[in-house]
Amino acid sequence: MLARLVAGLRDEDGRILVPGFYDDVRPATDAERQAAAAAPDVEAALRREVALAATEAGGARLAERILLPALNVRGLESGHVGAAAVNAIPTEAHASIDIRLVPDQTPATVREKVESHLRAQGYTVVHDAPDLEARRTQPRIVRLVWGAGYPAARTAMDLPVSRALVRALEAGLGAPVVRLPTLGGSVPMYLFQQKTGRPVIGLPIANHDDNQHAANENLRLQNLWDGIEAYAAVLTGLGPGWHAGPD
Repeated sequence: MLARLVAGLRDEDGRILVPGFYDDVRPATDAERQAAAAAPDVEAALRREVALAATEAGGARLAERILLPALNVRGLESGHVGAAAVNAIPTEAHASIDIRLVPDQTPATVREKVESHLRAQGYTVVHDAPDLEARRTQPRIVRLVWGAGYPAARTAMDLPVSRALVRALEAGLGAPVVRLPTLGGSVPMYLFQQKTGRPVIGLPIANHDDNQHAANENLRLQNLWDGIEAYAAVLTGLGPGWHAGPD
């Protein structure tokens, strides 16, 4: 039953099947689409490095895909396999699912749409452990335990501060920088935007193979040295760069 439930959340090409899921997604601006198209083409190298024969959406570029929300299965658990396997039917199965939001989506509306979708599929949705009577009378029970979650944030690429940051970096480093409209990771930038009313721009320095959130997470030393130079360029050049060109 859990396998069918999970399979009904998205199709094989990565599109989320929950009705209305994309209704609140903020469309990408012209500047964001142009930046995604201009990003270095690393898809073939990434697929080779992580041994992927194919990727979703017909091999669409990663910079374009992360402009859309995503639903990922982080883990499945039920019964035992290998040497621990026993000839018994497990009474429960568990899945851990991560939903990455994009601007204008909220955790509350996404939760509501997912639960409505599951009910429409014939599942009885509960939030506490079902008792024996519920198990006897409801053939398809799913217990949902939601994390708090938080909304996404994205700063416009054509704001004066965005342009000034690029000018400061390129002047300080003597080379063009890669500009991406958004990141794929979950960073609570919205907290700073919400509390201060100011734009927030990410300037990551991590290497692409740093194993974030996994064993042997790392930062290459050259990335550290380059990062020091990049942040020094921002600290010394952002003010002058703000007034150095037309906005």
